[in-house]
Amino acid sequence: MRKLVVGIVSAVLFLGVAGSADAALFQKGQTLLALNLTEGVADLVGPIGGGGYLAAYDHSEIGLAAQYWHFVSSDYALNITAGIGFFSETDQPGVPANPGDTDFKYSQSSWLLQVGADRFGHLSERFHVYAGPGLQIWNGNAKFEGGPAPVGPEVETESTTRIAITGRIGVMMKLNENVQLMGQLGHYIGHASAKDQGAEATWWPSGNDGACGIVFTFGR
Repeated sequence: MRKLVVGIVSAVLFLGVAGSADAALFQKGQTLLALNLTEGVADLVGPIGGGGYLAAYDHSEIGLAAQYWHFVSSDYALNITAGIGFFSETDQPGVPANPGDTDFKYSQSSWLLQVGADRFGHLSERFHVYAGPGLQIWNGNAKFEGGPAPVGPEVETESTTRIAITGRIGVMMKLNENVQLMGQLGHYIGHASAKDQGAEATWWPSGNDGACGIVFTFGR
């Protein structure tokens, strides 16, 4: 993975100096629409504790997203990304469990919206790299159900809101005139907060994310 990232970064730096307009696939006014499978990090709080405090934690998540690019030149494009994330886990009690113990179920869900801009470099007519910054808003919560007896009602946590600056680097590989495959790696640094019954948690999280999928080209 490290070698892949270093290779892509080197390609972007090289193309910033030596990119060829003859190899460019995109033109000003074109748009791209990508449908992605995603992975990332959810920044959440647990249920309010007996002492009246919220505790923050992070957890992996997978999801689905759509990305839209609009080219303002052959090398620069504005980007909007919208997506949802989720995770679920079920733990079944074993032989040592007490009578009345039930399956413990944990789940989480989230949504995000991000705006940014990317610089594109063209290795060839079929292979392209891009990199750029963004601004992201993310919101998510979790649910706890069942567990050791006596089992109480399910508990749904209050939502966490995260506002972050992001950066990512990606590649696109052309399959035909209108369809490409893509993959990207990214990172975020932001501020997260949540409130519940007067209690409040605030922190400065950071994490990695990624996406892969198919891209459709319009406006050729």
